[in-house]
Amino acid sequence: MTRCDLWAHPHSLATEAAAQSRRIAEAGFTAVRLAHIYHSGRWLLTTSRPGEVAQLPSGAWYAPDPLLSWGPQLRAPRATPHDAVAAATGALRSAGLAVVGWIVGLHSSPLATTHPELALRNVFGHVYRHALCPAQPAVRRYAAALVADVAARGVDELDLEAYGYLGWQHASAHDKTGVTLRPADRWLLSLCTCSACARAYREAGADPRELRERAGEAVRRQLAEPGPAAPETADDAVAALGGPLHDAVLRARAAVTTSLIAETVAAAGSTPVWLRATCDPYAGAGKTGGDPAALTATGAGLTLTDLTGDFAALRSELHAAEAAGVSPDRLTVGWSLLDRHTLGRADLDPLTETASGYAATAFYAYDLAPAARLGWPAAALAPAGAAALRKPVAQC
Repeated sequence: MTRCDLWAHPHSLATEAAAQSRRIAEAGFTAVRLAHIYHSGRWLLTTSRPGEVAQLPSGAWYAPDPLLSWGPQLRAPRATPHDAVAAATGALRSAGLAVVGWIVGLHSSPLATTHPELALRNVFGHVYRHALCPAQPAVRRYAAALVADVAARGVDELDLEAYGYLGWQHASAHDKTGVTLRPADRWLLSLCTCSACARAYREAGADPRELRERAGEAVRRQLAEPGPAAPETADDAVAALGGPLHDAVLRARAAVTTSLIAETVAAAGSTPVWLRATCDPYAGAGKTGGDPAALTATGAGLTLTDLTGDFAALRSELHAAEAAGVSPDRLTVGWSLLDRHTLGRADLDPLTETASGYAATAFYAYDLAPAARLGWPAAALAPAGAAALRKPVAQC
């Protein structure tokens, strides 16, 4: 079968790490994607300490010592305990599990709040205090430093999340909107107009002032007289900006994102990099959106996920990547075990065919999904068998 990975937070292995690690290995998983830096969260634990409410600080660094290779401008807050990653890694390795360093990069409320000049700034000039801008040189140095430091700690691979443009959508404090926003409106509200992005737009042939005016007018029009979305997001986006400006904006953002990933892959050295990605160029919620062929040309593999329980959407992403020429062994499939997404063992049956032949299948997440489900993924993937794989995949 393909490699079977499990996303996990070091908080879940803070007590009885050896027993937790053995439980994961005995369930049939072969690797754990362990968070080294994570966004904020309030987790109701199901497995390590059932019923505990874990308050996870935003952008916290869980390694034993501060980052080694970054400049003074950006410093992630230290997590407690400081050695959570080291302790968890040791226990996981003792259980025979590979360890993938999971890094949530530019989704950092503490850093975006402390350094608003480095945060995303929308077309109305409002700063988003949860997202660092990938066009800013200081942010790019920080992103590469995270990768270099985690790679130096001896992980088998890296899993990069939020390495690109984030945007309007963010599960923050009591978000409220009284008007339904179309996907294109959410994208327009996600366009960054900071000084670094303005330079990128000009280089791509777009006028930043025209972008602000056109995008702002389109959003105000939707707020005043809400209209239905067109069948394709691109139709509404082009109607708002006009074809030439729309295309130039996409080129600019793609160039920023692709060069950022190239720099981070270089910073990882010989450690393989997996990028949480989507083929949707209008995405802005943590997955890196763009041309899958261009993203894999940087040397990164792609982790394509649907954590909402939509197999059709997952297959669409995988088919789009393969149609772009991405080899199956450069793709990982991601799926959710949460209660509302995987109600029974049979719900994973379609995954057997969907995941067959890709480098790995990763499941979200340890200590959020009911403990009884831990054995389902390996059982679901096993029928695929080695004969069904497009090509053999080496284990970590």
